[in-house]
Amino acid sequence: MKKLFAIIIAFVVFSATANAQTPGDSFDVNHYEIHLNNIDFTNHTLQAQTIVTLTAIEAVSNIELELKTLTVSSVTSSDANVSSFSQDGSMLIINLGSALAANTSASFTISYGGNTFNESWGGIMWTNGYVCNMGVGFESIPHNLGKAWFPCVDNFTDKATYDIYVTVPTELTAACGGNLVNTVDNGDGTKTVHYNVGQEVATYHVSFAVGDYVEWTDTYNGLERDIPITVYVKPSQINKVEGTFVNLKQIAEYFEQLYGPYPFNRIGYVITSVGCMEHIDNIGITSGVLTGNTSEESYVAHELSHMWFGNKITCARAEEMWLNEGFAQFCGTAYEEAIYGDDVYQSDMDATIANVLRNYDKAEGWLALNNVPLDLTYGNTVYKKGATIVHTLRNYLGKETFNEAMRHYLDKFAYQAVTSEDLRDAITESTGIDMTGFFDTWVFTCGEPHYAVDRFTVDENGNNFDVTVYTSQKHRHSDHVGNSVILELAFMDQNWNIVTDTIHWDGTHGVTTKTLDFEPIAVFADYYNKYADARIDKNSVITYTGRVTADNFYADIDALTDSSYLHIENHMVGPDHDLNPYQPWITFSTERYYSIFRDDKGIADICGVFQYNQSSDSDIIHTANDSTILLYRTDASQPWQSIDYEFYGNWRLGRFTVDSLMSGDYAIAVYDVSQLGVGENVSEGIKLSLSPNPASDYLNIKLSSKYDNHQIVIINNRGQLTDFFTLSGDELTIPVTDYPSGVYYINLMDDKKNVISTEKLIKK
Repeated sequence: MKKLFAIIIAFVVFSATANAQTPGDSFDVNHYEIHLNNIDFTNHTLQAQTIVTLTAIEAVSNIELELKTLTVSSVTSSDANVSSFSQDGSMLIINLGSALAANTSASFTISYGGNTFNESWGGIMWTNGYVCNMGVGFESIPHNLGKAWFPCVDNFTDKATYDIYVTVPTELTAACGGNLVNTVDNGDGTKTVHYNVGQEVATYHVSFAVGDYVEWTDTYNGLERDIPITVYVKPSQINKVEGTFVNLKQIAEYFEQLYGPYPFNRIGYVITSVGCMEHIDNIGITSGVLTGNTSEESYVAHELSHMWFGNKITCARAEEMWLNEGFAQFCGTAYEEAIYGDDVYQSDMDATIANVLRNYDKAEGWLALNNVPLDLTYGNTVYKKGATIVHTLRNYLGKETFNEAMRHYLDKFAYQAVTSEDLRDAITESTGIDMTGFFDTWVFTCGEPHYAVDRFTVDENGNNFDVTVYTSQKHRHSDHVGNSVILELAFMDQNWNIVTDTIHWDGTHGVTTKTLDFEPIAVFADYYNKYADARIDKNSVITYTGRVTADNFYADIDALTDSSYLHIENHMVGPDHDLNPYQPWITFSTERYYSIFRDDKGIADICGVFQYNQSSDSDIIHTANDSTILLYRTDASQPWQSIDYEFYGNWRLGRFTVDSLMSGDYAIAVYDVSQLGVGENVSEGIKLSLSPNPASDYLNIKLSSKYDNHQIVIINNRGQLTDFFTLSGDELTIPVTDYPSGVYYINLMDDKKNVISTEKLIKK
């Protein structure tokens, strides 16, 4: 009998667990009325009461809410039969004596108090007589921390309206989100302020801040109404407010013109102890932002833009936080267009794009924007990569089309939670442009796409020129091949003027012909960095001797009679080397190659220096057997070949100096020294003979049999590549005049990377 009883208990427990619901699954909270009745700055405690009004979606027998560390003393309701309540960790379970029927509303009054929860950044933050809530926590998973001060359904999707009552000593100020309804003097040395939030927002968007604040006020004449501006700061900071917020009205106007009327009650900021937080009407900012000048203005703009991106619409899952923070980070740079000009914005965005490509993808794991792990919700992929993708999206659509699409998106999903698919479909609906290809490439796939001009040809057409451009795409850290590519090409004339035009294609390669009234000397992809693709470019008009630096590359200008133009592309993908099937012994970098374009007016002496190191080139450099080489081709239609250079370094790091830098592509590659004949590794069965040996001018290589599609690979005594040739037949004559004197090893290698014979050569 005991055994049967145990089985029954186990079944009941299993059934309860299996049917457990996430808070809010079976009901929808319509309104929270929060009363903070006693704030104890000494013991860091709250005594509070919250009235939760909800509507049952289906018949429910218990109500589950979240409340962190605070202890509930009572739960009552005049609309439902509360039989009991309990707390289990952060869960408050209210049991009903009889089920609440579907589509029935009820209010529950919950009294609670105790020590509040906080972490290093998040929760209820107490500092020297000031207290505020931060809404979310970086360490807490899930991140939402509305539960740190009132019982709630604490997620992104269950939105409600609010009334907030805060009782404080008369000499202190309480600032909250919403409209200030009234302030009541309680006659006992305290006052109670009442704020109302009429918009439906998530729990982490509402706020309170209490302390010795002074208020700075102004009014912004908005698109549809006059909007109050309030800034609450410590008394010692009041003189810094005007200088910090000098451009606030212009920033607000910029956002309204682009994204529609301001969606909340007032433009408000309040000083917090730890960081910035986009609470509606009551944005938290740190003292570090309040500089008295515009040095930290991007934070002012970033947080204000959240009123549209994050607050008016909110990501449905933390994994898609880019819908909040990526857009806000973009806006925190894009506002510069209105105040400082397009060039300032583009320069700052260029720096962000380069930082993402150099650092953040590798550091955080090559993440797709729509599925970022919760421990990286507030990382650079979400913020900075997200911003670069919004920048790309705007240029993909064009500014006006983008702005119209954003207004449609924001209005369609106003005060709701959204997904990346919702954004995609709203843009498609607004523009008539199928955004599937763009989102598949830029949002739903890890890494970044890479677009390149492989080569171009020019044919005269009367007084015009038909320019046929061959383009290609890859994807950094993915084998994804995108469709619906739109790419801007830049055509350069002999005076270095640029004319642009866009091309469209699907798949790996594209071919397009444009008719111009001039013959271009160069064609570049995305010259103005409108896309955050996997390439970092540098353009320099050189009028003086000195050095031009780029990523792991620099050019030294040693002499110059007039001026030179230098375009450097650092492609952050491996080069296409399918045209080189007979060099299987070479392993190309998968992370980078360079395209250089150089045009001189007059005479210029420019050398290029390509650097490598084990850290940057860890994909190909592993051991001392990996010997690094530099290869060259004029364009992607040609095979890679050896090039003259001076080498300095070892297997871990070094540099290649090309005395006369040519236009074309340059690639870092390695070969495994252990696979090639070096030292005394000389074949016993003679399959090739050398004459003369020693040699001074020419070397004749005679094979014992005819070998097609094999390689002759020449290595010096230090294990460095000197030259290589493709065989067709049984004899080859090569010049060796320029080889430094010493010992060389002539290797015969088959197309499977196997050395089948090695002979030693003495160069006189």
